[in-house]
Amino acid sequence: MQTPMEKRIFIEDEHLIAVQKHAGELVVADRWGRETNILLHQVGAFLREKGHKLDESGRDLYPVHRLDRETSGVVLFAKHKDSHRALSKMFEAREMQKTYWALTAGLPEWDHCVCEVPLLRAEGKKGRGRALVDLKRGKPSSTEFQVRERFGDIGWIEAYPHTGRLHQIRLHLRTLGIPILWDEAYWNEGWKSAFFSDLSPQRLPLHARSLQFVHPFTQKEILIECPMEEDMRNLLHKLKEATKYRPT
Repeated sequence: MQTPMEKRIFIEDEHLIAVQKHAGELVVADRWGRETNILLHQVGAFLREKGHKLDESGRDLYPVHRLDRETSGVVLFAKHKDSHRALSKMFEAREMQKTYWALTAGLPEWDHCVCEVPLLRAEGKKGRGRALVDLKRGKPSSTEFQVRERFGDIGWIEAYPHTGRLHQIRLHLRTLGIPILWDEAYWNEGWKSAFFSDLSPQRLPLHARSLQFVHPFTQKEILIECPMEEDMRNLLHKLKEATKYRPT
């Protein structure tokens, strides 16, 4: 019988491991160290139980990228220093094809677009952990968006981030006028759906759907697809069912 962690593994070899992150988990510990639900620690403990050893630098697992706490989806870790270096360079060189799914408050007029608005990490205690649009000092940021489906005034959007700035997808969607539903940091709290009056607030419906890349050591094409978690899947089903027979 598989252990809970084994059920979350998409791919594993001597160089890397990709697992499913649940909404509410942190990928790595925060600066205060008060959190206990840390994915890096869970995966590391699992590997050590299997006999995984420390590498020459004294570490046994390296985070390659991160997802926000409330974002679910696939996360990739490196098992040794050389793998970490190679995978990190691939992210920096935009050789990792990332796909996200989001549900937005409002519908776009377009079916496809590219948002290239520069972003900057916010400073100071009030801005900690957030980002903002800054046309002068912001770093170049690019996200491609595609509409998958429309439900009344809620959109199912597929996002392909070409850069990896803090909260990039969330801020770019807000900039386009369709922030992610219930995004406490960036959406308009006064927004109400004209079609779904009984829609109860949930966690941020943002999901890291897939990761595609060429394995840096085997040169094999890797495609990892992560199913949506139950809460987001149920929400999507509700939206589909409610609009199925509604005239357009």
